[in-house]
Amino acid sequence: MRDVISRPIQALFGNKINKVETYSAIRNLLELISEPALVYDPEGNRVLLANSAFLVLTAYSLQEIVNEHLETLLENPSREEILEGEITAGLLKTRNRSSIPVEIRKSVLDLPTGYIVLKIISQTDLQFLSGDWQKRLLTAFQSLPRMVEHASEDWLDTIQKLLEILKNLFETNLICIYHANAEFPELRKLISLEELTIFPDTLPSTDLIRLSTPSLWTPGKRMTTHLHRSARIAGVSYVGSVAIGKENALDGLIVVGGLESQAPPLLLETLEVLAVYVNDIISRSVLQENLNRERARKEFYLRLYSSVYEEVQEGVVVVDPDSVIIEINPAAELLFGYTRNEVQGERIENILITPDRFLPALANVIATGVSSLLENITLHRRNGQTFAADVKLLPILNEGQFAGVVILVRDISEHEQILAQSRQLEQRAFLGEFMGVFAHEVLNPINNISTGLQILSRRLASENSLQDLVSRMENDCERLHHQMEALKTYAKPYEPKQELVDLPQLLNRILERWRPRMERLNIRHVFQAAEKLPPIKGDWRALDQVFNNLISNAIDAMRENGGILSVKVSLSTLVSTHPHLEIAVSDNGPGIPDDIREKIFEPFVTTKASGTGLGLSITKRIVTAHRGSITFNSYPGGTVFRIFLPASEEA
Repeated sequence: MRDVISRPIQALFGNKINKVETYSAIRNLLELISEPALVYDPEGNRVLLANSAFLVLTAYSLQEIVNEHLETLLENPSREEILEGEITAGLLKTRNRSSIPVEIRKSVLDLPTGYIVLKIISQTDLQFLSGDWQKRLLTAFQSLPRMVEHASEDWLDTIQKLLEILKNLFETNLICIYHANAEFPELRKLISLEELTIFPDTLPSTDLIRLSTPSLWTPGKRMTTHLHRSARIAGVSYVGSVAIGKENALDGLIVVGGLESQAPPLLLETLEVLAVYVNDIISRSVLQENLNRERARKEFYLRLYSSVYEEVQEGVVVVDPDSVIIEINPAAELLFGYTRNEVQGERIENILITPDRFLPALANVIATGVSSLLENITLHRRNGQTFAADVKLLPILNEGQFAGVVILVRDISEHEQILAQSRQLEQRAFLGEFMGVFAHEVLNPINNISTGLQILSRRLASENSLQDLVSRMENDCERLHHQMEALKTYAKPYEPKQELVDLPQLLNRILERWRPRMERLNIRHVFQAAEKLPPIKGDWRALDQVFNNLISNAIDAMRENGGILSVKVSLSTLVSTHPHLEIAVSDNGPGIPDDIREKIFEPFVTTKASGTGLGLSITKRIVTAHRGSITFNSYPGGTVFRIFLPASEEA
């Protein structure tokens, strides 16, 4: 059966119908046909009208084809074949000189004019509009909600799969998605299935404005966007685009193109459906990204809080509005001597026992929600010991509601000890200055007395009973002179002279000086020095005093029973990456008493009845001035002093 368009046209072609109105009516009816179509006059072999679908397919304007012969538009079949058959195959010529395989369907107008309507359906449209293709399209649409619902965290992968569906439906890989964000106002290519880059990597934001409605561009149409100009240069036969996003918040484009093929049917409609799902996926991804960012931020602050809470030096106690302990940190456990499990659920007054103003201040914070600071109050530990502390009370607000109090406890007893030590050091500094002046003033009278005693001793007869008294007084003067010199040395500032010192050679000289005394006391000495030791840089006279003090102390420790004095010099890297010389001076005496070990390097600490108590203090001072260090180990049966001095870099 042939298609018959009868009654509407018959009504239009009455004997008295205005020809202009008839033409307009026929054109309007022609536009109702979805397929490309034209009105053909067989008798005059001319094209009378064409609908918009035909003009889009061929890229001709209406003026270019009206009154043209049919052969101008169709290579075959011939005019006769078209008139004889109802459906014939042929080749349609487009404006750009390409040929499209088509199927021509004839519909005779049941009018005396003999005009016919030719529907021109491309083979591509026939293929896409087949039952199989429509079934595939339906299956694809049915799968979209499921894909979006089960989209993985890699949302780009899900969009890629959606584009693969589009690729399989329309048999083209010229598919890409452009997207914009706040950082980049231009459109950037987000995903592309192009095997060869056809579409540009970026598009100006004006393209999104001009393509805000679904658009199908073909060669011959006006180019108003950068996208269309790029497609024209690349020889693309069509470009379909649909905007992504809501009407007032568009943020992307889905673009599909073809090479040497016409735009498939339902392209824009399919893209519109797909754009909804792509927008949903992108919106979900943005939401998920924001949620992940917020979760990461909260996890960071939680870790930060946990780290600070666990590692902070101040004790932290958290109580609820009823003054019941909710939580304490490890520092608070150490301060008060309670474990976390022991205090949770206990009232604060049972744990923070204080005779001070703490409880009234806590009650005020609970009542008013205003923080409070209590300085230098006395708190009690579990074992009954007291300690000084600064306590800060901070209200906890949860969504504007009072939820408890954070109590920060800072133990200032150590701070008070440091202040006391600082005051003691200031007093010692003043005492040092005073001792320096005192020693200087006392030395002159002592020298005068000593000189007078020497003269008196020479004038007295050797058998005179006063000689013994004079001798004792001379010894006392000599001892006082030695102590005053030590006081002067300790009191004055010290800066070592810088020169190269051969330590093994210096130590050998000192041991030789002490050899006679050691032999008298039955003390044997052992000296060991590694080969090729580097020199040190320092003041050899001051270092002589250092080792002289240590050797003297070691000999005094063994004077009763004799023993072995050992001096060893070696290269060490224990105290620094820079090489140091380690000098170990050891004896097998009785050792240093326990009660003075911790303060052995403090001034006026001595085990000798006739000692000044300044020897080791001066020794440490000299070693420190040489950028070195001194340590000792003492036990019943011996003592070892170790000095570390930096080796010189000068050979």
